[in-house]
Amino acid sequence: MIKKLDQVFKKTGLYNATYIYIYSDFRIFFENNKINPEKKVNSFLNLFLDKGITLIIPAFSYTTKGEFHLEKTRSKVGFLANYVMKKFQYERSEHPLFSFVAIGKKRKIVKRIGKSAFGRKSIHHKLFNKNTFFLNFFRPLKKGNTLVHHIEQMKNVNYRYDKKFNTIIFKNKKKIGSNFKAYVRTFVHKKEHKFTFKKIIKKLVKENFMIKVKIKNSNIYIYNYDIFYKFLKKALQKDRYVFINK
Repeated sequence: MIKKLDQVFKKTGLYNATYIYIYSDFRIFFENNKINPEKKVNSFLNLFLDKGITLIIPAFSYTTKGEFHLEKTRSKVGFLANYVMKKFQYERSEHPLFSFVAIGKKRKIVKRIGKSAFGRKSIHHKLFNKNTFFLNFFRPLKKGNTLVHHIEQMKNVNYRYDKKFNTIIFKNKKKIGSNFKAYVRTFVHKKEHKFTFKKIIKKLVKENFMIKVKIKNSNIYIYNYDIFYKFLKKALQKDRYVFINK
């Protein structure tokens, strides 16, 4: 599979990226790499690292209270972030709910973020205009993308607000901050305010900037960060409820 992936990334031009934001589901990868899977994961990551590309990986822990430790608090969104924090030299952003792990020569981009998870100094904002690409590695597009919430915050939608959390953040056992924020739903129990990608998914997959490659009965998607950013922004401008069930 590694050779096949290498060919795909070469053909699609993904290796020209400076940053790659990876959304992943490694179950299919492991099903097809049962012999020495850890070595295969390293080989996959090194396809990018050996070319000087920096990888950005969600490490969301959703720590809404208590303590958040940069080195110890585990990600609750899959395998990759926790694996990287064990095996690679990395940087992790300080947000207690929506942190990111970065590996590669420009990994410090995730440091010194703003206190709002999706605000102007967030990772989402910092990756714009930086030659960034998304890689959905066997993760379905229909599950969404947190860049949506950044766009919603920039447009000040009326169904979310920036909520403050008193979680205390520690780095190397030293307190470094608290009172970080996340742009959450105003009415959590209203079904019509729940996030959805259904309204735009059919149009999205037909866009020229979306590259779809079928591998082992599943799909990976490669798409330019800035173009996707503008696509989401335009969709919200056209329909202010495009990302919710209303």
